[in-house]
Amino acid sequence: MEEKVSVVILNYNGGELTARAIKSVLSQRGVSPEVIVIDNGSTDGSREQIEREFAGRILLKANPTNYGFAPACNQGFELAGGEWIALLNNDAWADPRWLKTSLERAQTGKRIGIVVPRIIRDFARDQLDGIGVGFYADGLSRAKHRGEIDSRRFDLEPVYIPSGCACLLNKKMLEELKGFDSDFFIYSEDTDLGIRAYLRGWRCLFEPRAVVYHSYSQTTATGSGYSSFKLYQVERNRLWILFRYYPWYFIIFFPFFSLLRYINQIFSAGKGARDLKIWSWMGAFFRAYLDAFLSLPKP
Repeated sequence: MEEKVSVVILNYNGGELTARAIKSVLSQRGVSPEVIVIDNGSTDGSREQIEREFAGRILLKANPTNYGFAPACNQGFELAGGEWIALLNNDAWADPRWLKTSLERAQTGKRIGIVVPRIIRDFARDQLDGIGVGFYADGLSRAKHRGEIDSRRFDLEPVYIPSGCACLLNKKMLEELKGFDSDFFIYSEDTDLGIRAYLRGWRCLFEPRAVVYHSYSQTTATGSGYSSFKLYQVERNRLWILFRYYPWYFIIFFPFFSLLRYINQIFSAGKGARDLKIWSWMGAFFRAYLDAFLSLPKP
């Protein structure tokens, strides 16, 4: 019997990007997914566009304002009727076999909670956008193998953490973990979920036949990949991950690890990062550290 699968897509002023993501899910082969779109207070007319173009084919929930990625995804999880729930960023689109191959992988063992696809850069098809998520020594999480040449040589490599860009999630697992931690708003909520799933005995598997194409950071940073908003969220949330899950000896030395990372990022940063005003950059950085220490999420 074919298991029912739901797909949750968030829209925030996504325009044609969100429409493309929805169309790619409706075009999946071998499965008939339930499509749930959560609109986070869009003001660009994209919510109305989605209502007109996909009337009767999707479930659309409109929020009055931007609730954030993690809280809005949790809304989608609650609405979903599938035994499996897939996430797909609105700036990504899926190969027609994404869901079918992911579901096949999900049936290969017990306590499988997450299936990770091969995510490829939309504008550089020979490069990986990532295979799951890895860690820096100072708590920062980043897509594994980002920018590397696309290859299936990673088939046997263990994957522990999914990317919120695209993944398949077991609904029973989500119910047990109570979904994403809404405190994270956006960024690192997938890392937090993956760690909690691992600690509860849920398995995360990689399926190389499942492919998703991603136009990185098109939503939060208007295509540049850099913004003071993103800097604030990333820095605050990685400190939460550090203090919640890392051993004491990493916590003690994290300033040293962070300094090395900052130096590397400064020298490797592109024009998008250099365009940020120094006062904006410093302000976001200071607020991130202050808020991280004043409002640590509960373990």
